[in-house]
Amino acid sequence: MDNIAATSRMARLYIATGFLYFVIGTVLLALSFSNLVAIARDPIFILLLYGFVTQLIFGVSYIFVPGVSRHSGPNYKAIIAEYVLLNVGIIAFEGVALAGQKNIVMVLGGLTVLIIAVLLHATNVWRTMVGGKAKSTL
Repeated sequence: MDNIAATSRMARLYIATGFLYFVIGTVLLALSFSNLVAIARDPIFILLLYGFVTQLIFGVSYIFVPGVSRHSGPNYKAIIAEYVLLNVGIIAFEGVALAGQKNIVMVLGGLTVLIIAVLLHATNVWRTMVGGKAKSTL
């Protein structure tokens, strides 16, 4: 599989995972509003923000940035690493927050991993934008 096809597959995985978090967050929010489950709403909004919005932004950026910059594609291994780090961070941070526990190590660890994933993504997208141009067929 070439880099462009692999990147496209990862972009679809980001978007699909984002919608999975959106569904989970929406169900949790509905349960919270109906008072069927005692869950604080702040962690749910964070889940929706990082789980849905961030995943969607990451996925869409890997669709548009290579096309706009006419670059052959971003670093595929970095995309996999940031996907794993982003999801580990979300699960670590949200698992503690939704459970209502005060495990500072898990919260700080989850936030640290989230920050690393975001910085890795920004670096990968930046390198794609300023990297070498693909050969034009025109």
